[in-house]
Amino acid sequence: MLDNFREWLSDNLRYILLGLAILIALVVLFFGIKAITGGFSDKKEKESSKKTEQEKEPGESEKSEEEKSEEDDNALAKNAHPEVTALIEEFYVAWGQKDVSKMKELTDAFSKTDETKVTNADYIEEYRNVEVYTKPGLDENTYVVFASYDLKFKDVETPAPGLSVVYVYADEEGKYKIHNDDSDADIEECIEKTRQEADVKELISKVETALNEAMEGDESLRKFEEELGSKVNTAVMADNGDMLTTSEVCNMRSEASSDSDIVDTLSKGEQVKKLENADDNWIKVEYQGKEGYIFSDLLQ
Repeated sequence: MLDNFREWLSDNLRYILLGLAILIALVVLFFGIKAITGGFSDKKEKESSKKTEQEKEPGESEKSEEEKSEEDDNALAKNAHPEVTALIEEFYVAWGQKDVSKMKELTDAFSKTDETKVTNADYIEEYRNVEVYTKPGLDENTYVVFASYDLKFKDVETPAPGLSVVYVYADEEGKYKIHNDDSDADIEECIEKTRQEADVKELISKVETALNEAMEGDESLRKFEEELGSKVNTAVMADNGDMLTTSEVCNMRSEASSDSDIVDTLSKGEQVKKLENADDNWIKVEYQGKEGYIFSDLLQ
């Protein structure tokens, strides 16, 4: 039996070896192709991944859901808070009507200078199409507010697009008011930082473009805007704390009256610090450590 098997193996050995060789060749070929195609696929995936990374902006990384949520909360929101929107709309209606009493009610401070600015702006007819944009302020229920509007001047047909910024907060009773005291450094810094944010800059640019287009389309508006400075008493309209310059030799008096005592006599070109507007177009100023009053027409 064993002899027969050996005889059969001897007669068929070459066929067995040939079959094994073919089988080994097929196995090598299979794994060789797999290795080649697999390597190519890995290379392609790596190149694709590398390309994706290269397409990203320098320093760009995947943002977490929390970061995206914070960005959404800080986005410039239009008419998002009804009470704030109503406050701003009411404020600009009052300004157009020169309703100082109402403006005092809507703000936490309203100086004599503010009052004079409103009453002297007789060239303003009304504020139209007021839109209110908000960004979060320093604390809860506080907002940096950007109000866009169309400002209608007297005797000018086309309104002038404009944009103002104020700070709004809820008082102890939960009533929203306009913060009108620029002595708070933290609030002023908050407003300035908010002005630099991309969506706010976009809004500012949009309003500036609209104003330029309005002036291009109406020569009377363009001329009015250019001449506004000469028509307005710049000393009266200046903010408290601004530096003013004497336009000629003038007296600084102890009271807001030409009959009061002379505190000092100033030469043309002297600089004084504006403290506030006073009655009858007089301005309270500070000069070399002394306080007194100078008639507004003598300052610029």
